[in-house]
Formats: sequence, structure tokens, C-alpha cells
Amino acid sequence: MIVGVLRETAAEERRVALIPDDVRGLAGVRVIVEHAAGRSIGFDDADYVAAGAQVGERAEIFARCDVIAWVKPPAYQLDSVRPGMTLIGFQDPLYRRDVIAELRARGIESVGYETVPHSRPDIDALSAMSRIAGEVAYEQGRQLLSTDGPVRALILGCGQAGLAAVAAAASHGDEPTASGNRGEQESTAIRHGAKAFLPNPDGLLAHLAADPPAIIICAAVHRGSRGPLLLDATALDTLRTGTVIVDLVAKSGGNCVATIPDRTVTLPNGVIVTHRSNYPTLRPVEASHAYSAVTAALLKSRTAFSAEQ
Repeated sequence: MIVGVLRETAAEERRVALIPDDVRGLAGVRVIVEHAAGRSIGFDDADYVAAGAQVGERAEIFARCDVIAWVKPPAYQLDSVRPGMTLIGFQDPLYRRDVIAELRARGIESVGYETVPHSRPDIDALSAMSRIAGEVAYEQGRQLLSTDGPVRALILGCGQAGLAAVAAAASHGDEPTASGNRGEQESTAIRHGAKAFLPNPDGLLAHLAADPPAIIICAAVHRGSRGPLLLDATALDTLRTGTVIVDLVAKSGGNCVATIPDRTVTLPNGVIVTHRSNYPTLRPVEASHAYSAVTAALLKSRTAFSAEQ
């Protein structure tokens, strides 16, 4: 099996799908890395060559490789992908559904980390990236507040991103309340530092009115699905001037009605709503190491499976 690692072309993307240390561990797998793929996190082409990889240009990778690994879908068209190839990485299935279907019709498999089940933590890149995203999103939102003192925080969603945001809030000395749609999530949220728990969205409006938070993190979404709308116009009207909303799931539809992808906006009542497509890229070294470990584990499992056939 020959695996190609692409240089990322998505806007502001600084991660890489495979780092040199994990290339070394891929016994029986030939790796071709696109020129300068790891430069943004400090890996030169020579580091990949020392790890046993070849370095090549994009055209060579598409011409020779059986598997292509990326972090985000390339910004260019995939016209040169051959039947029988496999594309591994985040696939953005809600927005690229037609592209993925077209590739499938051409005999090209798209393996998306968005659909990997929680039962496979070794190849669950989404959870690994979500943990980083939740922490970074809280830090980014915290910087938009007009106060440095302890504040009330509300975290919508108790997945990996939401729990990471809860822990980040607790580390600041803030008072996070977590909201989930299952009662059994309460104990997990409390272990991560939540001071209170809302078991379902039915009581959200009353909570916003009675105990208004200074910062809200929107992280409620099931993988591969659209995020539920939790903060509608009525909810936004109850918030105080200067409240910061960070919507992590805008690309899945968003939890907040006022979210604009990759924008920070201030509403007429002074509420700030912000989103960016890629919080993990703000910690590219940490994120690349975590992502690469998952990619390597997936490649090893595919190699073992192929050997058994």
C-alpha cells in the first residue's frame, strides 16, 4: 500500500495528517509526503525522508498512491483521483454530500472521521479534535469578554467539545453550567467541573432569564447530523449586553440563530456571536500529533485487514 500525505490547502489550515514519528511506525506501508506538508508545524521535508518517507509533488501523489490522507478536504477539484483509491480525513459530509457521491460513483472510497463511532477511540479523530476545539473556543470567547474576573458560563452540549469547554471554564475559576439532552450526562459534566446541569433544552429560556451567563459555548450536535437550534431570537433577547456566544457547530447548522460562519458579529442588543471553522488549527502542533496518531492507527488497521484477505 502506498499512502500519500497532502499539504493542506483549506483556509488557515496549519495541521498535517501524518507526522514523521508516525511514518516510522507504518511497517509495510510506503509513504509519499507532498513537499512542505509539515512545514507549518516545524517539520521539513528532510524530517520525513529521515523517517522513511519520500517527498513528492501533488501530481505524483495522485498518480502513484492507493490512499490519500488529509486533514481538511482540499480546496482544489479532485479530478485526478483514480478509481480504487481511498481518501481518508474529514470529509465535511453535510456540505460535500454531492462530491462524495460523485467520487463513490467513480469507484473512489471516502473515509470520513465524522462518522467513526465512539466505540473506536483509536481512530476517532473527531473526538480528539473536538477536545482541543472546546478548550480553544472557550479561551477565544473569554478574550472577548469585558471582564477578567470569574463569570457564569453556559455550555450547550456534553460531547467532547462541550466537556472540554466545561473544564476550561472551571480552570479559569468561572462557574460553568452544562446542558445536555440525557440525564446520565450530568455526572460526567460535574466531573469535568460543571457547577450545575440542565437536563434538556426545555428549561433553557428560564435559565437564561434567571441566571444569565456572560459566555455561552454552543457545542450541541450529534456527529454527522445537523445541530439543533437552541438559541433563537427570543433567547437572544434575554441576554445582557456584552454576552459572548461561541458557536462551535455552525458548519452543522449552528445552535444559535444569529451565527454567521467565520464571522464575529455584534447584535443590536450588544450580544457578541462568534464562529470560526477551525479552532484546533490555533494549536497546530498539539492537534497534528493527535490527528496523526489516529491516521496511523487507521492505516495500520487497514493494512492488517488487507493482509488477511
